[in-house]
Amino acid sequence: MTFVEMLKEKQEFINKVIEGVDFDIHSLLEVPANYALLTGGKRLRPIICMLCAEVVGGDYRETKDAFLALELIHNGTLIHDDIIDEDLFRRGSPSVHVEFGGKRAVLTGDSLFSLGLKYATKTGNLSIISWLSDTGLKILQGVVLQTYYRRKIASEAIYLNIAYLKSGSLFEAAAALGGLAGCDSGEASKRLANFGKNFGIAYQIRDDICGVFSKDKADLTRSDILNGDLTLPFIYALDSDSLSDRDKNGLMEVFLGRTERIDEGEIQRIYEESGALDRSIGKMKDYAEEGRKSLKHFERTEAGDCIHYLLDQYYKYFNPGKRPEITI
Repeated sequence: MTFVEMLKEKQEFINKVIEGVDFDIHSLLEVPANYALLTGGKRLRPIICMLCAEVVGGDYRETKDAFLALELIHNGTLIHDDIIDEDLFRRGSPSVHVEFGGKRAVLTGDSLFSLGLKYATKTGNLSIISWLSDTGLKILQGVVLQTYYRRKIASEAIYLNIAYLKSGSLFEAAAALGGLAGCDSGEASKRLANFGKNFGIAYQIRDDICGVFSKDKADLTRSDILNGDLTLPFIYALDSDSLSDRDKNGLMEVFLGRTERIDEGEIQRIYEESGALDRSIGKMKDYAEEGRKSLKHFERTEAGDCIHYLLDQYYKYFNPGKRPEITI
């Protein structure tokens, strides 16, 4: 079986598990909750969870309650994110608050949090429940910090902390939950968590870059710079000695919300000429390789090789103008 076939098999398993969610809630909440869960998504976090379980000798099927809890919580945060960011689309489809109204969307997000806790308890593992509760708090802190720093200049360190809380913590939890579901070793789970944390921060940086250089036109969300959200390319561009006053003023006018007249080609040029693009890619790869180091403590397995394949496809061979060979 090739790595692509292995990933597809797991993706299909995840989708079947999600389709079989026992909501046991009023249809006014169940319908938008189902809508949120079934409108696409790579399912990358559950896949990481399953692969990490296999890395430590476990059965990936035994992770279903753990990864489902995480996916429910994750999708609940996405609903709230779209409301806060006033994004009209998610994965190419109308956002939940657009489709069902703002008040119903808020409550739908809340219901997904509660359902996540329900499935966390089904694991019967207090360590998994603890990981998920801590992760939920981290995500919320990431959202509030992102909102606080919207249209404000901040340091690389602040950005990286937000990237960890909003994105890295989810992958950190996915990897840790896989380890906990696959074996009883706290040390193994800790090392897998470190892999997931670094994978997730790298993923957020990659997302920042793709948002400018290879944005999927089917995803009609507003760009980060229009929203006034901090990204690493933006921070590095402002930090560049080669950035002209004209280009700096152009970036700031959009970032501060003084104009929405934006030329994506112009932003790309600024990020390339200032060195911000190359510097961001370098930082992304640094985090990815740091995550790879954590895998060296485990015996070689097919699942481990598949994780290395993901690291290569998403980060090592990353080209901002080209989609990765894998489709997840």
